Amino acid sequence: MKTLRVGTRKSPLAMRQTQLVVDQLKKIYPLDIEIVGLSTKGDRMPHAPLTQIGGKGVFVKEVEYHLQQKTIDFAVHSLKDLPARLPEDLVLAATPKRAMPYDCLILKEPMNLAAKEEIIIGTSSIRRNKQISRLYPHAKIVPIRGKIETRLKKMVTENMDGTVLACAGLERMNYFDQLPAYRILSPAECVPAVGQGILGVECRKEDVELQQLLAQVSDPDTHLAAEAERYFLRQMDGNCEIPIGAFANRLSRDWEFYGFLAEDLEAEGVRIRLTGGDPLSLAKQAIKEVMPSKQYC
Repeated sequence: MKTLRVGTRKSPLAMRQTQLVVDQLKKIYPLDIEIVGLSTKGDRMPHAPLTQIGGKGVFVKEVEYHLQQKTIDFAVHSLKDLPARLPEDLVLAATPKRAMPYDCLILKEPMNLAAKEEIIIGTSSIRRNKQISRLYPHAKIVPIRGKIETRLKKMVTENMDGTVLACAGLERMNYFDQLPAYRILSPAECVPAVGQGILGVECRKEDVELQQLLAQVSDPDTHLAAEAERYFLRQMDGNCEIPIGAFANRLSRDWEFYGFLAEDLEAEGVRIRLTGGDPLSLAKQAIKEVMPSKQYC
């Protein structure tokens, strides 16, 4: 087989995540794979709010363009960055086993947050903003963007008490041992972003043979969780301008599904937890409960 070119963002985390997928593929097939780092609008404008520069798609559109132009053969994304609907000529070919899906509240030093009169927490995620504000009503939320290292530095230099990052990125980049203090937030406290902790492997729909190859690194439970969470997102017309969270998780026998939605930026938001045998059915039920008037298919 020819050398396969896999595209991803140039960030250290994206490159690390792509290497993880490449390593999994090479355990199955003796492949020659070249990793191609690509610059995206979201990376080139690290200080601009995502809502002002095109939403979450700013991290993937240019990578998808290279897929469509056939300068790369497949791409690896953080699934939470992928819009609810993919271009018609592209397909999500694989979802490897999920890493830690939770959010992590990182503190610049050990402290009792409840005892402080005011705490300053950095996050540009509206979903995190809403849920952290409910968890800590005395929190002042300030915007912060950038790579993991950048945010940790800003937390100190800009006099914040803490910031919120995805556990998966911290785990993959081996940051946990370097943190001064942190608290992992349960989904009952902060429902994760759709697909958080999952890698999405995308390729062209016409490349059926490659799809079959990539599918070998897919994890069945992760696939079912991703399908349910992204269904919830699609029905909510989700993007980063609307606070949405969803998390499907297999229990010993059944599944649990957490959903979070604030219909507008002023709303506090609704959080629910359902259990049952099928995550997609739970996602459909969750839609009815968080938005009873919603018409969905």
